[in-house]
Amino acid sequence: MAGVDEAGRGPWAGPVVAAAVLLRTSRLPVHVDDSKRLTARQRERAYAVICERAEVGVGIVASDTIDRVNILQATLLAMRHALEELPAPPDLTLVDGHLPLTAIGPCWPIVRGDQRSRVIACASIVAKVCRDRLMTFYHELFPAYAFNQHKGYGTLLHAARLARHGPCPLHRMTFRPVAAPAAVSPDTLEAPDVCMALAV
Repeated sequence: MAGVDEAGRGPWAGPVVAAAVLLRTSRLPVHVDDSKRLTARQRERAYAVICERAEVGVGIVASDTIDRVNILQATLLAMRHALEELPAPPDLTLVDGHLPLTAIGPCWPIVRGDQRSRVIACASIVAKVCRDRLMTFYHELFPAYAFNQHKGYGTLLHAARLARHGPCPLHRMTFRPVAAPAAVSPDTLEAPDVCMALAV
C-alpha cells in the first residue's frame, strides 16, 4: 500500500512536488505526522529514515506547466509521476484529499489523509523536504527573491521582492498576486497559504 501527498499547491513560485511512499515496515524510529505539524529539523530527520526504509517516488511539475494546465491538474500529474517512480505499482494507493487518481489502479482518497494515515504522512514529509530543498537551490539562481526564506509562498517579503523585481521564470503567471502584484496588500498576507485563495 502506497501513500501519496503533495507540497506546493499554494506558492506563487516554484514547482508542485508530490511523493509516493511504500513502507517496508510499519515501525519507524522517528516521529511521523503531517509535514506542516513538524519542525524543519523533524522533517529532515524523518525524511532520511523514510528514504532509507521505504520505497520512494517523487514527481515534480514546474511552474510553466502549472500555468498551462492549472494547479489542480498539475498536482494530479505530479502525483502520477511520483507513483510511476516506485519500483512496482502498489496494490492500493491512499491519496491525501478528496479526488482519486485515475489510471493507476485501486485508489482511496482520504480528506486530511496526512493527519489520518501514516503512509500519507510519510509522503507529505518527503514532498515537503524535496520542495524546500529545491527552493533553497533556486535561491542561488534568483537570490533577489529570497526563495530560501519563504519557499515561494505569499509572504510580505516575497510580495515586496516581487513588486521590486517583477516575476522570474519560476513564478506562476496565472496566480493573481504574480500577474498583478500591486493588488496584494499586507492584510491579505497574514497566512503563508493565502496564495491559494488568490490563485486564479
